[in-house]
Amino acid sequence: MAMIRINNKSKSDGFSSLDVTPMVDIVFLLLIFFLLTTSYIEPSMDLTLPEAETSMPQDHTDPYTIAIASDGTFTLNNSPATLDDIVRIPPGRDILLLEDKDGPYGVFIEILDTLRKTGLTKISIVTDEKSH
Repeated sequence: MAMIRINNKSKSDGFSSLDVTPMVDIVFLLLIFFLLTTSYIEPSMDLTLPEAETSMPQDHTDPYTIAIASDGTFTLNNSPATLDDIVRIPPGRDILLLEDKDGPYGVFIEILDTLRKTGLTKISIVTDEKSH
């Protein structure tokens, strides 16, 4: 006599072997995408840049960004900074210098002077294009 074997698996057992590898890959790709896109966001300090008719877009490789607020405080790569932090910038690096158009001129000159004393000469002053 032949025995018939009946498998009594419930339907929910099929989901226990769900492969989550593609989902993990997608999550990692999204994470990388957001990390890369947030590194190109403008400085978090709310600045109103002065306008200039002669503004020209320039390419910079991994620049240090110094943003001066209207109250005279400034940041280095979006972190609060002092002049001692500016002195520690490695030589030969590109510097982007942003200042609020109502910012104190003395702080701007002090930072510019500190940059030049440390041998940093690749300094770009960032402005907005003047609208006609």
